[in-house]
Amino acid sequence: MALFALFTLLLAAAGLVLLVRIFSSFAPNSRKLQQDLDKMKEDMDKWAGDLVPMTREEVDLFSFNQEKHVLRKSFGKTAKGIFTSIYHEPILAYSYKEYIGPGKNALLYVRTGSQEFVYRISKKGIDVLVDREQVGTLKEDGVLYNKRGNRMLAQINREAGEFLPVLVNDREVANVARLKKGAGSKLSQRAFEFVKGDMSKEEKDVFLSLAVLEVIEQSINQ
Repeated sequence: MALFALFTLLLAAAGLVLLVRIFSSFAPNSRKLQQDLDKMKEDMDKWAGDLVPMTREEVDLFSFNQEKHVLRKSFGKTAKGIFTSIYHEPILAYSYKEYIGPGKNALLYVRTGSQEFVYRISKKGIDVLVDREQVGTLKEDGVLYNKRGNRMLAQINREAGEFLPVLVNDREVANVARLKKGAGSKLSQRAFEFVKGDMSKEEKDVFLSLAVLEVIEQSINQ
Protein backbone atom coordinates (compact mmCIF):
# COMPACT_ATOMS: atom_id res chain seq x y z
CA MET A 1 0.00 0.00 0.00
CA ALA A 2 2.79 2.36 0.93
CA LEU A 3 4.60 1.55 -2.32
CA PHE A 4 1.44 2.27 -4.31
CA ALA A 5 1.01 5.61 -2.53
CA LEU A 6 4.65 6.49 -3.22
CA PHE A 7 4.28 5.51 -6.87
CA THR A 8 1.12 7.64 -7.16
CA LEU A 9 2.90 10.60 -5.57
CA LEU A 10 5.88 10.28 -7.91
CA LEU A 11 3.58 9.98 -10.91
CA ALA A 12 1.69 13.10 -9.86
CA ALA A 13 4.95 15.00 -9.38
CA ALA A 14 6.18 13.92 -12.80
CA GLY A 15 2.89 15.02 -14.32
CA LEU A 16 3.17 18.40 -12.62
CA VAL A 17 6.70 18.90 -13.95
CA LEU A 18 5.49 17.95 -17.42
CA LEU A 19 2.62 20.44 -17.24
CA VAL A 20 4.96 23.22 -16.09
CA ARG A 21 7.28 22.51 -19.03
CA ILE A 22 4.39 22.52 -21.49
CA PHE A 23 2.80 25.74 -20.20
CA SER A 24 6.19 27.51 -20.07
CA SER A 25 6.50 26.83 -23.80
CA PHE A 26 3.23 28.51 -24.79
CA ALA A 27 3.20 31.93 -26.50
CA PRO A 28 4.52 34.40 -23.89
CA ASN A 29 3.62 37.97 -23.03
CA SER A 30 6.26 40.72 -22.92
CA ARG A 31 7.01 40.11 -19.23
CA LYS A 32 7.62 36.40 -19.83
CA LEU A 33 9.83 37.22 -22.82
CA GLN A 34 11.99 39.51 -20.70
CA GLN A 35 12.23 36.85 -17.99
CA ASP A 36 13.31 34.26 -20.56
CA LEU A 37 15.85 36.67 -22.04
CA ASP A 38 17.31 37.35 -18.60
CA LYS A 39 17.55 33.59 -17.98
CA MET A 40 19.32 33.10 -21.31
CA LYS A 41 21.90 35.75 -20.42
CA GLU A 42 22.44 34.35 -16.93
CA ASP A 43 22.78 30.80 -18.27
CA MET A 44 25.19 31.92 -20.99
CA ASP A 45 27.43 33.55 -18.39
CA LYS A 46 28.06 30.02 -17.06
CA TRP A 47 29.09 28.28 -20.29
CA ALA A 48 30.05 30.79 -23.00
CA GLY A 49 33.37 31.88 -21.52
CA ASP A 50 35.51 34.53 -23.20
CA LEU A 51 34.76 35.17 -26.86
CA VAL A 52 37.30 36.38 -29.41
CA PRO A 53 36.54 39.97 -30.56
CA MET A 54 34.65 39.92 -33.88
CA THR A 55 37.08 41.97 -35.93
CA ARG A 56 37.11 42.22 -39.72
CA GLU A 57 39.53 39.28 -39.81
CA GLU A 58 37.32 37.14 -37.55
CA VAL A 59 34.29 37.83 -39.77
CA ASP A 60 36.29 36.38 -42.68
CA LEU A 61 37.24 33.35 -40.56
CA PHE A 62 33.77 32.78 -39.06
CA SER A 63 32.69 29.18 -39.63
CA PHE A 64 29.71 26.85 -39.21
CA ASN A 65 31.64 24.85 -36.61
CA GLN A 66 30.07 24.77 -33.16
CA GLU A 67 31.23 23.89 -29.68
CA LYS A 68 28.98 23.03 -26.72
CA HIS A 69 26.12 22.57 -29.16
CA VAL A 70 22.84 21.38 -27.63
CA LEU A 71 19.57 20.95 -29.56
CA ARG A 72 16.32 19.73 -27.98
CA LYS A 73 12.99 19.35 -29.77
CA SER A 74 10.46 18.46 -27.05
CA PHE A 75 7.74 20.98 -26.11
CA GLY A 76 9.16 23.67 -28.36
CA LYS A 77 12.63 23.53 -29.85
CA THR A 78 15.57 24.91 -27.82
CA ALA A 79 19.18 25.25 -28.90
CA LYS A 80 22.45 26.79 -27.82
CA GLY A 81 26.08 26.70 -28.81
CA ILE A 82 29.25 28.60 -29.65
CA PHE A 83 30.26 29.29 -33.25
CA THR A 84 33.99 29.35 -33.87
CA SER A 85 36.46 30.49 -36.49
CA ILE A 86 37.90 27.98 -38.96
CA TYR A 87 40.72 27.69 -36.40
CA HIS A 88 38.21 26.83 -33.63
CA GLU A 89 38.47 30.16 -31.80
CA PRO A 90 35.17 30.90 -29.96
CA ILE A 91 33.53 33.92 -31.61
CA LEU A 92 29.78 33.89 -31.00
CA ALA A 93 27.43 32.28 -28.47
CA TYR A 94 23.67 31.92 -28.87
CA SER A 95 20.60 30.64 -27.08
CA TYR A 96 17.29 29.90 -28.81
CA LYS A 97 13.83 29.08 -27.45
CA GLU A 98 10.75 28.21 -29.47
CA TYR A 99 7.25 28.64 -28.06
CA ILE A 100 4.19 26.50 -28.75
CA GLY A 101 1.49 28.27 -30.70
CA PRO A 102 0.23 29.13 -34.18
CA GLY A 103 2.89 30.29 -36.61
CA LYS A 104 6.46 31.17 -35.77
CA ASN A 105 7.06 32.13 -32.16
CA ALA A 106 10.58 32.16 -30.72
CA LEU A 107 13.29 34.13 -28.95
CA LEU A 108 16.97 34.19 -29.91
CA TYR A 109 19.80 35.78 -27.92
CA VAL A 110 23.26 36.19 -29.45
CA ARG A 111 26.48 37.39 -27.83
CA THR A 112 29.85 38.26 -29.35
CA GLY A 113 32.96 39.58 -27.62
CA SER A 114 31.59 43.12 -27.69
CA GLN A 115 27.93 43.04 -28.80
CA GLU A 116 24.51 41.57 -28.14
CA PHE A 117 21.80 40.73 -30.66
CA VAL A 118 18.20 39.90 -29.73
CA TYR A 119 15.64 38.48 -32.15
CA ARG A 120 11.93 38.27 -31.34
CA ILE A 121 10.47 35.90 -33.90
CA SER A 122 6.70 36.05 -34.51
CA LYS A 123 4.08 35.76 -37.26
CA LYS A 124 4.54 39.41 -38.27
CA GLY A 125 8.29 39.05 -38.76
CA ILE A 126 11.50 39.15 -36.73
CA ASP A 127 12.18 42.19 -34.56
CA VAL A 128 15.95 42.79 -34.49
CA LEU A 129 17.77 44.55 -31.65
CA VAL A 130 21.49 45.32 -31.55
CA ASP A 131 22.91 46.33 -28.17
CA ARG A 132 19.35 46.90 -26.85
CA GLU A 133 18.48 49.29 -29.69
CA GLN A 134 15.78 48.21 -32.13
CA VAL A 135 17.16 48.13 -35.66
CA GLY A 136 14.01 47.06 -37.46
CA THR A 137 11.87 44.11 -38.52
CA LEU A 138 12.92 41.32 -40.88
CA LYS A 139 10.08 40.08 -43.09
CA GLU A 140 9.52 36.65 -44.62
CA ASP A 141 10.95 37.79 -47.96
CA GLY A 142 14.33 38.55 -46.38
CA VAL A 143 13.93 42.33 -46.31
CA LEU A 144 14.91 44.19 -43.13
CA TYR A 145 12.87 47.38 -42.66
CA ASN A 146 13.65 50.20 -40.24
CA LYS A 147 11.68 50.35 -37.00
CA ARG A 148 9.06 52.63 -38.59
CA GLY A 149 8.59 50.11 -41.36
CA ASN A 150 8.88 52.69 -44.15
CA ARG A 151 12.45 52.13 -45.40
CA MET A 152 14.44 49.07 -46.46
CA LEU A 153 17.72 48.80 -44.55
CA ALA A 154 19.00 45.51 -45.89
CA GLN A 155 18.07 42.29 -47.63
CA ILE A 156 19.24 38.70 -47.77
CA ASN A 157 18.40 36.71 -50.88
CA ARG A 158 17.49 33.22 -49.67
CA GLU A 159 16.50 32.14 -53.17
CA ALA A 160 20.10 32.28 -54.42
CA GLY A 161 22.27 29.22 -54.91
CA GLU A 162 25.33 28.23 -52.92
CA PHE A 163 25.84 31.74 -51.53
CA LEU A 164 23.12 34.11 -50.26
CA PRO A 165 23.90 37.76 -51.10
CA VAL A 166 23.38 40.35 -48.34
CA LEU A 167 22.62 43.92 -49.40
CA VAL A 168 22.93 46.87 -47.03
CA ASN A 169 21.85 50.31 -48.27
CA ASP A 170 21.32 48.77 -51.74
CA ARG A 171 24.92 47.56 -51.87
CA GLU A 172 26.07 43.94 -51.75
CA VAL A 173 28.41 43.72 -48.76
CA ALA A 174 28.87 39.96 -48.34
CA ASN A 175 27.42 36.50 -48.93
CA VAL A 176 26.25 33.90 -46.43
CA ALA A 177 27.13 30.35 -47.42
CA ARG A 178 24.71 27.45 -47.31
CA LEU A 179 25.70 24.85 -44.77
CA LYS A 180 27.06 21.77 -46.51
CA LYS A 181 25.56 18.76 -44.79
CA GLY A 182 28.02 16.06 -43.91
CA ALA A 183 30.99 18.01 -45.21
CA GLY A 184 34.14 16.98 -43.41
CA SER A 185 37.44 18.78 -43.70
CA LYS A 186 40.39 19.73 -41.56
CA LEU A 187 39.19 23.31 -41.46
CA SER A 188 35.51 24.11 -40.93
CA GLN A 189 33.34 25.55 -43.67
CA ARG A 190 33.42 29.35 -43.78
CA ALA A 191 30.04 30.95 -43.14
CA PHE A 192 30.70 34.28 -44.88
CA GLU A 193 32.25 34.96 -48.28
CA PHE A 194 33.13 38.04 -50.37
CA VAL A 195 32.97 40.35 -47.33
CA LYS A 196 33.51 44.01 -48.21
CA GLY A 197 36.28 45.69 -46.26
CA ASP A 198 34.83 49.21 -46.41
CA MET A 199 31.64 48.74 -44.39
CA SER A 200 30.86 51.44 -41.84
CA LYS A 201 30.09 50.36 -38.26
CA GLU A 202 26.37 50.81 -38.90
CA GLU A 203 26.55 48.74 -42.09
CA LYS A 204 28.53 46.02 -40.33
CA ASP A 205 25.99 45.87 -37.49
CA VAL A 206 23.11 45.52 -39.95
CA PHE A 207 25.00 42.91 -41.99
CA LEU A 208 25.84 40.87 -38.90
CA SER A 209 22.25 41.06 -37.64
CA LEU A 210 21.09 39.32 -40.83
CA ALA A 211 24.07 37.04 -41.41
CA VAL A 212 24.27 35.70 -37.86
CA LEU A 213 20.54 34.95 -37.84
CA GLU A 214 20.83 33.07 -41.14
CA VAL A 215 23.74 30.94 -39.91
CA ILE A 216 21.92 30.04 -36.68
CA GLU A 217 18.66 29.24 -38.47
CA GLN A 218 20.49 26.96 -40.89
CA SER A 219 22.09 25.19 -37.94
CA ILE A 220 18.82 24.80 -36.03
CA ASN A 221 16.78 23.65 -39.02
CA GLN A 222 19.27 21.33 -40.73
